[in-house]
Amino acid sequence: MKIRIYTRRICAIFFLAILSGCTDFLTTEPQDFISPENYYKTEEEVYSALGATYRTLGDLNCYGQQLAYEALIDDLGYWDWKSTPSNMINRAYSWNYTSSQSDIKKIWDNLYSGINRANELLENIDKADMDNGLRETYRNEALFLRAYFHFLLVSNWGDIPLKLTSTTSAEFVNIARTPQEEVLQKVVDDMEDVIASETLVAADKLDHAGRVTQTVAQGILARVYLKMAGAPINKGRDMYEKALFYAQEVEKSTIHRLNESYSQIFINHAQNVYDKDFRECMWEAQFYGNSVTDPGKSTGYSYIGNRIGIESKNEDVIGYGYAYVRARLNFIDLYDDSDVRKERNIATYIYDSKGKKTNVDIFQRCIGKWRREDEVLFPKHKNYTPTNFPILRYADVLLMIAEAENEVNGLTEVAYDAINAVRKRAGIVEYTIENGNRFTTSQKFKQAVMDERARELCFEGLRKFDLVRWGIYVQEMNNAARKADTDSRAGSAREKMTEVAKRITDRYIYFPIPQSELQLNKLMTQNKGW
Repeated sequence: MKIRIYTRRICAIFFLAILSGCTDFLTTEPQDFISPENYYKTEEEVYSALGATYRTLGDLNCYGQQLAYEALIDDLGYWDWKSTPSNMINRAYSWNYTSSQSDIKKIWDNLYSGINRANELLENIDKADMDNGLRETYRNEALFLRAYFHFLLVSNWGDIPLKLTSTTSAEFVNIARTPQEEVLQKVVDDMEDVIASETLVAADKLDHAGRVTQTVAQGILARVYLKMAGAPINKGRDMYEKALFYAQEVEKSTIHRLNESYSQIFINHAQNVYDKDFRECMWEAQFYGNSVTDPGKSTGYSYIGNRIGIESKNEDVIGYGYAYVRARLNFIDLYDDSDVRKERNIATYIYDSKGKKTNVDIFQRCIGKWRREDEVLFPKHKNYTPTNFPILRYADVLLMIAEAENEVNGLTEVAYDAINAVRKRAGIVEYTIENGNRFTTSQKFKQAVMDERARELCFEGLRKFDLVRWGIYVQEMNNAARKADTDSRAGSAREKMTEVAKRITDRYIYFPIPQSELQLNKLMTQNKGW
């Protein structure tokens, strides 16, 4: 959160079409360095400022790369460095970095930039000559986004500065860290106020998933309460009850359903298609174009399907794929062979330069959730893709219901029904009283939910945070290293599978506070172990 003199850079590239559902950007010329005093006069200017706030999500330093996979490698995947371990030094995915690591600093800066944009909008929105109903909708979207950015910061850094006003002067440099429980309490207070206002657009009134709707707000709030229920805050039952309430509010809306095809969810991401029949993808970080079709967007592109995807040497038809992330053996073993998600999430082949498939050994299997072959935008760029990233899916909501219901009320029909809906779509055996009698305790059912979340939501930027709130992050990372070290199937990838996972300690639950922030902010302190 570098605190500096701030002037809004209102740039046409930021005015994302997510607010209207169209695919075109505004064609007006960029207007640089417009001060708040001369802006926020019209509905169009407020609309543009809100688009700039949403733009925080659609950035390489958020869901285009870092918070999608690179900075959050977990016990399900390993990083396939291309030559020697030295290539991993000082990269976010290496867990071999310092507080000066540039990628971590960029994530921090991007999220605080989003908070500043939201604060500036909230402070100036009443100046605009616009419809009051629309004003309240935009106001509450900005308030929710500010809360969500704080939630992401807490999840990655723990105690962080709570920033509720925009930065207008270099005098506002020294801001102390706020205990994460206090930050999260402000997050849930704001999110509850947004929901209670009933001013957000209903999801079934939109033809895209790029905007915060009433059910999105409820689903994300349920996620925040699950975090507060678990480690390190450990507020337990009360938080589970609230998570259950808000997740069930989404379910009661009947707006969202599971797509009958698991694969189609991710094909739609690659093709920028919103499925209005099911609306399973409730909120997405939206991207469009690449630096060939739409140049000049700086970090506003996506690596989804490229760095995390199927390896491919074919650039023109299939699309190039670096496939840096590969599936761990323990992750592969989580699936039954009949589970349709296994084939989609774990690719057994790669592409050569001519686009021909070649099968690979089990230790070389790529993450196939998003595939460049599904893209319909041409020409394809070697690095960037137009692929959207899911922030919240209805399958996640159902699994939150299963987990929270079990914690609050035990092994009930509600808990079984929620997890079974996800398992049924996957084509695997549903849990019943008869075949689920192994769940003699709530803890055993919780383990089943943990495993189901891994199978269903893998590589959607959630696994590390799940492990942290369950209090088993270090344990499961170390277990993954031991599994690779002793499993003969690891082959030539054994070192890659173990190199990172074996060094994980409590230190790595959170990122280090960026060194530049420590130097600038005299009230800032470093995280433990760094």
